[in-house]
Amino acid sequence: MWLVVSNRDDRDEIIAAECEALTGKKPVDGIAAGGSIERVCQAAYLRAGVRTIATGENLESLCAAIREGPFDVDDFRIKILDFAKRIDKPKHEVIVALADAMPNGRPKLDHPRHRLLLLSHATGFTFGEIVAEPDRSYRRHDSKPYRTSSALPSRLARSLVNLVAPSAQTVLDPCCGSGSILLEAQAIGLRAYGGDWKTALVGMSRKNAAHFGYDIKVEQVDARTSTQPVDAIVTNLPYGKGLETSEEIIRGILQQARILAPVAVFVADCDISNWLRDAGYEKIELFLVPKYAGFTRYVYRAWR
Repeated sequence: MWLVVSNRDDRDEIIAAECEALTGKKPVDGIAAGGSIERVCQAAYLRAGVRTIATGENLESLCAAIREGPFDVDDFRIKILDFAKRIDKPKHEVIVALADAMPNGRPKLDHPRHRLLLLSHATGFTFGEIVAEPDRSYRRHDSKPYRTSSALPSRLARSLVNLVAPSAQTVLDPCCGSGSILLEAQAIGLRAYGGDWKTALVGMSRKNAAHFGYDIKVEQVDARTSTQPVDAIVTNLPYGKGLETSEEIIRGILQQARILAPVAVFVADCDISNWLRDAGYEKIELFLVPKYAGFTRYVYRAWR
């Protein structure tokens, strides 16, 4: 059996949404049991894909199950994630007990061939081998040469793209700013298109794409009149005191986005559910993402 381990923060609903989009399973207490591990490598908030070796209600029964099973490895290292706070012994003692349960195995802390994981959860313990991990490639985009004060963090931008990535091959960000979303879409193998009505921002996106060697088409265009059809739209809608925007502008962007793509992900600074319905979206999901005290991002995934 496979399981996927995700980050745990009940306040940040995008974490569970990304896990479900990439694995097909919604995490419970940070664990998506039976989820696919194929897309773990591109994740923003997943931690590992694990092949289950043994389970137990307590550490003693877990070690017994390991000894009884046909599991025998050399050159391993064991990591512990005590999600349920069930381990009342020093971690090194627990690791030794697990290693002793594999009498024919030999640990190797530096450059192990097998990375093993002990995971505590509400119903007991699971022991398995880590077979997939995120590549964290979004981190390199933190050093993009051009940015704005309203630019999305690379990690969040990656998670937004992942909400549509399982089915989309082409993505448009019609309010691309300095290109955070475009970089993440291109990095995971999607064809990205960008647009912005400001000349300076179009230039920033193009230069950032070139800096990382990405071939991304970015046009100067009003998001309300963009004509690029795609599989999905992912965009951070304009908001904030320093931006020239209005309800009329946002409504126009939503209406045009529905024409261009069957599914869209929008980031807003307030509840725009009614605007999305008025634009013709029939299915709408909302994920709240806290940023700092007094401010929360509203992330919508909507289908026409």
